[in-house]
Amino acid sequence: MKKHFILKVLLLSVILLFHFENSYSQQLPADMSQIKASQIPQAQLIQIQAQARMNNLSDNELMQEFQKRGMPEAEIKSLLERINALPQMNQGDDMEYNPKSNNLKRAYKGTSDFFKMPEVKSRVFGADLFGNAASTNAVNLKIATPQNYILGPEDEIQIDVYGINVSTQQATVSPEGKVNVKYIGPVNVSGLTIEQATSIIKSRLTKIYPSLSTGETKLTLTLGSIRSIQVNVVGAVKNPGVVTLPSLATIFNALYISGGPVDNGSFRNIELIRNNKIVSVLDLYDFILKGDQSKNLILRDNDVVRVPFVTTQIALAGSVHKEGIFELKPKETVSDVLAFAGGFNGMALRNVITGTRTSEKEKRIIDIANDNFNTFILQSGDSLFVDSVISKFENRVHVAGNVYKPGSYALEPQMDVDRLIEKAQGLKEGSFINRFNLVRRKTDQTKEYRVINYKELMKQNKKFYLQKDDSVYIASILELRDSSILTINGPVKKPGAFRYEDSMTLGSLIILAGGFLENATPKRIEIGRRKDNITLKNKNESTTEIITVDLDKDLGTLNMDLTLMPYDIINIKVDPFKVKQTNVKISGEIMYAGSYTLVNPEERLSSLIQRSGGLTPFADPAGVKLVRKKEKTDTAQLKRLALASLNVSKIGSNEKSDTSNLLKQADVEETTTEVAIDFEYLQANPNSDQDVTLKDGDEIIVPRFVNTVNISGEVLKPVTVQFKPGQGVSRYLYEAGGFTKSALKSRVYVVYVNGKSAKTKKLLGVKFYPKIRPGSSIFVPVKALNREVDPSKFGVLLSAFSSIMTTLVIIFKN
Repeated sequence: MKKHFILKVLLLSVILLFHFENSYSQQLPADMSQIKASQIPQAQLIQIQAQARMNNLSDNELMQEFQKRGMPEAEIKSLLERINALPQMNQGDDMEYNPKSNNLKRAYKGTSDFFKMPEVKSRVFGADLFGNAASTNAVNLKIATPQNYILGPEDEIQIDVYGINVSTQQATVSPEGKVNVKYIGPVNVSGLTIEQATSIIKSRLTKIYPSLSTGETKLTLTLGSIRSIQVNVVGAVKNPGVVTLPSLATIFNALYISGGPVDNGSFRNIELIRNNKIVSVLDLYDFILKGDQSKNLILRDNDVVRVPFVTTQIALAGSVHKEGIFELKPKETVSDVLAFAGGFNGMALRNVITGTRTSEKEKRIIDIANDNFNTFILQSGDSLFVDSVISKFENRVHVAGNVYKPGSYALEPQMDVDRLIEKAQGLKEGSFINRFNLVRRKTDQTKEYRVINYKELMKQNKKFYLQKDDSVYIASILELRDSSILTINGPVKKPGAFRYEDSMTLGSLIILAGGFLENATPKRIEIGRRKDNITLKNKNESTTEIITVDLDKDLGTLNMDLTLMPYDIINIKVDPFKVKQTNVKISGEIMYAGSYTLVNPEERLSSLIQRSGGLTPFADPAGVKLVRKKEKTDTAQLKRLALASLNVSKIGSNEKSDTSNLLKQADVEETTTEVAIDFEYLQANPNSDQDVTLKDGDEIIVPRFVNTVNISGEVLKPVTVQFKPGQGVSRYLYEAGGFTKSALKSRVYVVYVNGKSAKTKKLLGVKFYPKIRPGSSIFVPVKALNREVDPSKFGVLLSAFSSIMTTLVIIFKN
């Protein structure tokens, strides 16, 4: 029978183990707080992916599911990266996760905007001119009509006649290049400038308006709406091709529309080609550096703007106003490049520029001295660097210490220590002139220390000359002495330590301390003074001399001129005949509630109740309690005890809890405590041991009589019920529905109105509950929670149990 029983147990264990492992593989565990993403097998990941696709879960929803199960944020992201690295399932909208993104979002395949390289700002000088060209550099159509503007088909002109004769008419240039002018008919203006067209029309209208010839009538011709032209932008530009522009557009407008030259395109040799001939060459540097737009010509239909590739380009960096890549024309030198870069900045090393140059096979270093800036010819690909000045001073000396203006000063020829002190506005009082410390750098830049006997120099009328980077320190006599102090304690306005000054008296020190407080006595003032030449032959030998003196209350002449010595400690006493009043407060159901000053420090509670008129008819004498200011706890001692507990190598959970409570107590001090009072006994026995002696700040609270009982804690329905004389705790608990499953029944306790409490007692297995009074509170505590079994270890336990069962089966078979 035993063998059959063991086999059944073994079979059941195997089934349970298999079911545990299978259920883990079929669904996510409830607690994933300890799971590492790297430890989850591939098969499990595929299953999670399949379930997510089947339930149409997005990455955000899947992440929320992991968060609910306690998985850390870093592990969630790592897990999603592994899941999305699997082959994507072609179902639904075919979503994928972008692990490089900070946000979990749906991203469809084929989108290319989630990984877009940031635009790198070009270092080519002038490229920022076209940084936002397409949107900010439209053609200005509000300018006055240029006199050299060439008219063409679709241009609209306005002819204004004013003076003796007045007329206005508008006409549009026809495809044949003619405008139909009132009174004179068609006039051919194609290819004419505004100025030329004005002259022709004016001469023909003179027949109609004779006063045009005398000047009494005038004629003006202006553009209305303008035509569009097509311009070819070719070469090293970002967007080459044909662009359509208004007929007032210039070369700059065409360059803006095309995005400007590329990084290796020329900014200085931009060609305007018209009728297969170069009519102008534009240098953008003239515009950038000088604002010169003389070569920015108005374009015509079918013009070509050609940007060739750059011939010579060099890089300049370092201590200049504008770093970048600059284009050079033939015969331009280093001086020209510096001009393009705005020149040196304030920290530049101006005597030499270093750089690199590419030869046929490798690079080499070039150094350009400042006297060669105007003659050194640069080559394409040269890279120049302007270094900053070295952090050294060629004419600096320094003075510190007991002078009026310490700091650094310029070294003059044949400058000595006297001149340096003069620049520093002289020595302060108390300067130690027997020895100035000087730090000097030797030729190998190491430091050496020298001493200047300034007193001897003055006596012998000699000079000590300074060198570059010399540093002089002048000490004060007070710095070299040990600072002596005097200490005054007791009822003065500013007790504490004061600096000792020569010949300081007792009266002077008391005045420095602000004088006596109101409760100070001028009698029996003690001065503790160090003894000199102590032999210490025995341990009872006196080391301090105590001097007792009396002063006048109004700080008269009595002993005020007593000379003090360094390190004296003066102790002022409190006047024993001036006792501070003691105040208490009484509130609640008392006839005359309020604050009271005690007659003497030993006045008791019964006396105060009598002075305040006694209790009102609504008072609950059994609930009278006293709230007292709590004396300050030595928090440092509590922390030392707590830390000592933490240093114990083997510490249980209870000890850890006690240590935590100690630390909390050390950090947070309660300011008051309740003193429970048996007021009924006190009334019957005034001035007895139960009659509390009051203290300053006490508050007596007399509550109103409450005929209810409160039940709380681990009961089914916390409730407040009517007090019933003679009814015990069990009956009240029954009215609250009884205990919950987690109730600690043996520790039920009762708190009375006056603050006292009583616990449940147990004798021979029988519980004796406390007696219930009106206003009492019954509290049922909770059981201590048992530690839960770790699910991750359950499989290990089952495996161990299976091994034990197998071993027992083998033993029984034998």
